[in-house]
Amino acid sequence: MIFLRFPSHFPVRATEWMLAGMKTTMGIGFLSPIPFFDNPAMRGLAAIGSQESWGIVAFVAGVVHLTMLYINGTWRRSPHWRGACSLFGMMFWVQILIGFAGSPVATSAWLMYPWLIIFSARNVWVAWTDARLSDEKAKVEYGGGR
Repeated sequence: MIFLRFPSHFPVRATEWMLAGMKTTMGIGFLSPIPFFDNPAMRGLAAIGSQESWGIVAFVAGVVHLTMLYINGTWRRSPHWRGACSLFGMMFWVQILIGFAGSPVATSAWLMYPWLIIFSARNVWVAWTDARLSDEKAKVEYGGGR
């Protein structure tokens, strides 16, 4: 039953799933023994925090976001939490971009990460629009808003 509902919600939330998955994957990578931060392009990120710190933040943020998406699509609507996760994700991608700005070498980050920020902002808007509609529906159903 759960898996039957998943496809119907996925197209609307595809960018949320993608960005949450990217955060999780980045976290796993940064928590691995691979020395990503030895690369000169990562010096700006290293100035903000250690590879392990970035890994923990990315992994936890990604897993929480994936969990909220799963819960929202299978059991209970949770657009408020989805919006909060997307907002945190947007701030995360902004920090990544700032970190790359502090890099002594040119990278494609300036070409790619702005799009992650834009789609995160779009996800915040969609989730909070869903939240408003959900709240309005609850007021009608449960007699609130008197």
